[in-house]
Amino acid sequence: MASPTGPSSSSNLHLTTSTILAALVAILLSSFVTKAWRARQYMRRLQKQGLPMPPHNIFLGHLGLAASITSSLPSDAHGHYLADQIRQRFPDLGPTFYLDLWPFSDPMLIVTDPEVIGSFCAPDSLLPKHPGVKKFMYPITGGYDLNCLDGETWRFWRKLFNPGFSAGHVLSLVPVMVEEVEVFRGELRRRAEAGRMFGFEDLALGLAVDVIGRVALDAKLNTQREPNPWISALLAQRKWAAFGLEMGLSTLLNPMRYFHMWNNRRIMDKYINRELDERYNTTHGDTAKSKTIIDLALSGYKSEKSSTSADKGQLNPEFRKYALSQMKVFIFAGHDTTSTTICYAWLLLSRNPQAMAKLRAEHDAVLGPDKTKAAEALTSNPALLNRLPYTLAVIKETLRVFPVVSSPRGGQPDYTLTDAAGHRFPTAHCLVWAVHHGLHHNPLWWPRVSEFLPERFLGDDDALRPLKNAWRPFEFGPRACIGTELALTELKIVLALTARDFELQEAYEEWDRVNRPSGVKRVDGERAYQIQLGSAHPVDGFPVRIRAR
Repeated sequence: MASPTGPSSSSNLHLTTSTILAALVAILLSSFVTKAWRARQYMRRLQKQGLPMPPHNIFLGHLGLAASITSSLPSDAHGHYLADQIRQRFPDLGPTFYLDLWPFSDPMLIVTDPEVIGSFCAPDSLLPKHPGVKKFMYPITGGYDLNCLDGETWRFWRKLFNPGFSAGHVLSLVPVMVEEVEVFRGELRRRAEAGRMFGFEDLALGLAVDVIGRVALDAKLNTQREPNPWISALLAQRKWAAFGLEMGLSTLLNPMRYFHMWNNRRIMDKYINRELDERYNTTHGDTAKSKTIIDLALSGYKSEKSSTSADKGQLNPEFRKYALSQMKVFIFAGHDTTSTTICYAWLLLSRNPQAMAKLRAEHDAVLGPDKTKAAEALTSNPALLNRLPYTLAVIKETLRVFPVVSSPRGGQPDYTLTDAAGHRFPTAHCLVWAVHHGLHHNPLWWPRVSEFLPERFLGDDDALRPLKNAWRPFEFGPRACIGTELALTELKIVLALTARDFELQEAYEEWDRVNRPSGVKRVDGERAYQIQLGSAHPVDGFPVRIRAR
């Protein structure tokens, strides 16, 4: 005979569970609606004050506009195209405006005005990095890198790593970089002999990683010739790094996401720790002759910390923790900027034969007409790189056309931005987004904006001369990219040692015939548009054919 309380208890339990779940759903729904209403009302208040923004819908905000724009772009196009697409649709909007994409983002203050960007990226600015930056970097670095640190902790570690990235020290590293670029040149020669289409970005990425490995740790990673486990883990980790929902819900909600993040981090840490120990054992007791970035930072750390475990025969745990994080961000940021810019410099030069002719003429004049001796010339006299103004101008114009990153900051109560006309923009509750792509493509600041004109950076033509602070792919101020000098030096070496050796032809039409991609595959007519993979990268790996000259 069944217990008289059994079925009743089960029914009550089921009822209680259902009630709890219903209550939770109701609370979540109520919270969502409340936050949505607050976000929309906040934007309406700004609109009533006469502050610029596209037409705003009380229910959808600007989600309808964003959906309309993204549907007209390739599905994998980088998010930084949004600002300039809005400018094109609303040319009277101005270079600074608000955008309401809640719940996918905090209210945004989009800024493509160089003076306004300069004000909140200045040394005395009170706008910190947006919290999303740390969220984005955490899967890659663990959160102890210079991008994530603030206050005195940031100042301490930035000071330690600055010497390794100084102009003088970078120049001393030129022979090491030349060695790796010579490997790159050899790999290009092999591709030219094979005569087949290939992905140029993979080669450029391998070069960038190998250079960072050499100058930071004196480690020969050899990723240009064969896969490296910890570099593969680092590159795989890019898939899981997200500022918000830009990675897509399927990836964000993937139940294996955190396992992959943990496993990739474990692989990276194992290899980098081994390299750190090797550097420490090599230089222990005599860092005066050390050349690498990590060596100089360790020497500075010992000077700052008079008594550490490093003095007892092992690497100090605190230094290890931060150095581990920095190495990952150096590799991550270095490969992004350098490999992408190598690709786009070659793309733009291949489309502009007059610019390529000027570049090659400069290399003939400075490095000698015998291109086979260029590497020897740079190794024996690295200062020759300072005599390549047109080469630097090509790099700068490439980074104008195809900037790699932007600068998101967190708005603050009672912090207001002001433009040259005196218009005031409150930043409270906002993601303040300095969109470098929008800045670099705005005809307000750049004459003949759609043309590839390295001459605008030579200073000979006042009509082309850029406005102060309008070119900012590395940002300015104390939190500017620490690796700017290293990146520019490496890029000059790459062009100096390869531009006279090869002719490159982009092969997107051939790639499309083979792979038959569906949907839109151009942004403003550009097939080699940028996608988000950590930062901005050329779509489809930049397929090319190359031949020797």
